[in-house]
Amino acid sequence: MELINLIAPVFAVILTGYVFSWTNLLNEDTSDALVQFAVYVLIPAIMFYLIGQEEFANLLNYGFYIAYGGTLLVLFVVLFLILRGLTGFHAGSATVAAFTGVASNTALVALPILHSIFGSKGALPAVLANLVVAILLLIMTTVLETAAGHKAGAKTPIYKIFFNVLKNPIIAATLLGVVYSSTGLGFSDSVADYLELLSQALAAVALFAIGFTTSVRTIVQTGPLILFLTVVKLVAAPGLVLLAAHLIGLDPLWTIAATVSSAVPTAKNVFLLAKLYDQQPKLAAHIVSMTSFLSVGTLILWLFVLHHLYPTAFQLN
Repeated sequence: MELINLIAPVFAVILTGYVFSWTNLLNEDTSDALVQFAVYVLIPAIMFYLIGQEEFANLLNYGFYIAYGGTLLVLFVVLFLILRGLTGFHAGSATVAAFTGVASNTALVALPILHSIFGSKGALPAVLANLVVAILLLIMTTVLETAAGHKAGAKTPIYKIFFNVLKNPIIAATLLGVVYSSTGLGFSDSVADYLELLSQALAAVALFAIGFTTSVRTIVQTGPLILFLTVVKLVAAPGLVLLAAHLIGLDPLWTIAATVSSAVPTAKNVFLLAKLYDQQPKLAAHIVSMTSFLSVGTLILWLFVLHHLYPTAFQLN
């Protein structure tokens, strides 16, 4: 029931955005404006806040990065090659589609779930999972920047692509968060409250924009692809992460955290970047919606499996 309570509001906000789109109560440019606001203000605030508040030493769990990040990176490459070969997507579209199958909504779903189960001990793995997703988004942004240059008919120099990626507010905020974490300064109450207030607005803005972009006709037309990527995201990805964590001997708590983090719905940031670069935004929106809905059931199943494998770890809270 607690899991349903966490997921249901997410899907409700998406549905609200769809209703407003269907009734034409808001202009078609509404989604673009919301995306700009989220990409340039809200997401940078939450990334800097979540990473910057942690002690730098706590960010260095290499086993977790290998099991979670390494597995998802390999899965992304495999998906990218499959999509390029079977669908005829160009690099930008294939990148967005592949990332919908690996990038998780760690900040808004995995973090509260792990915190509710393990208390403060569960928050750190979720933050590291969020850092991994940020690194994946860095790769995604790099490819999309390159694709944008090719689309414009000009070959963009490598140094310029790298500079454009660093100028991306999401990436810049993540890197600044890591640097700030290394200083050990932390945040004053007023600064923390400011960043927390901005971060709280992200869920409503991004999820409403996703619903506003959702099209039933497009879902029907691309149904098989949406179903395939949804199964990859909610079943294959967490299964592979769990196997990798077991093989490298990751601590039970961190194994559970890595698996749960990979089993939550697709990150809305993938949609935001897809919309920003005009690369399959509707497909990304539909997969976010579908994984948000179906993860209510699949997450319960994964938690049941994890509890069976590591029963003592669930007694930490």
